[in-house]
Amino acid sequence: MTSPPERDIEGYLLAQCRAHGFLCLKFVSPARGGVPDRIVVAPRGTVFVEVKRPGGRLRKLQQLTHAKLRRHGAEVHVVDDKPGVDVFIAHLLGPQPISS
Repeated sequence: MTSPPERDIEGYLLAQCRAHGFLCLKFVSPARGGVPDRIVVAPRGTVFVEVKRPGGRLRKLQQLTHAKLRRHGAEVHVVDDKPGVDVFIAHLLGPQPISS
């Protein structure tokens, strides 16, 4: 059995965000490569999300860009399967404050 493509994981993320009332915006920055795929705006905070196919790895430019975002105080998550999306959503719904 083959793993679902990245677009299926991204579609699941979008559906779960909508189901919980979060905004899940596609992030495209023509002047800068390596930016995360999505910006999720939830009551507890705004976070960046990189979506990969199951077992997918970040490219070097993505690693560098995510590190730069984190140095500037942003929270960046990487999800590569539906259970990972579920953990991410639970994090946004959880009682503890979001930390970088």
